[in-house]
Amino acid sequence: MTSRSWHRTASVIATLAVVAGCGVQPDAAPRDVPIEDRSLTPASDVAAADASGESRIYLVAPGDVRQLRSVPRNMGNQVELLSSLIAGPSEAESAAQLTTAVPADLQIIAARPVGSVLYVDVSSELTELTGDGLTLAVAQIVLTGVDISGIETVQLTVDGERFPWPRADGTTTTGLLRIYDFPGIYAWAQPDYPALPLPS
Repeated sequence: MTSRSWHRTASVIATLAVVAGCGVQPDAAPRDVPIEDRSLTPASDVAAADASGESRIYLVAPGDVRQLRSVPRNMGNQVELLSSLIAGPSEAESAAQLTTAVPADLQIIAARPVGSVLYVDVSSELTELTGDGLTLAVAQIVLTGVDISGIETVQLTVDGERFPWPRADGTTTTGLLRIYDFPGIYAWAQPDYPALPLPS
């Protein structure tokens, strides 16, 4: 073997050894994965989502059929978001004829999430409403509550006591309230998708 051939062969062997060393080697036996490595979502993504603070409240839209429409709010926690709902529409929203059925003197006594449930305790002014006004006000609170990330249902109480809240179908419940309890009451904010093209 010539000197040049020997150097070329040695170079190829050295390169293969480096490439093989960089590969992922299979484990000979099962091993535990450290807790900090078990998350499928990068921590930076989670932090960015939590820090955004972007949520929505639901106000009553103008029109003969009273429906709720979402408007953005930038609030830090559940109490602030619900307090913003009670404060009602901004000047620009009022100019757009958005209103609220929630009493202006209503107080949020407590709002805390437990798992996917948001427990909301309010003062008694809410129970002074009747008919469609009460249904709309409860729907505003529930839809605003479930708009918070991770919340699916709302348990609404008055001074710590359960109350028979109305649903859109006319029934009442003292249990958990969901967005599905108010079909037809909220307007879908997403624009319609364009029609699919006809096959040629």
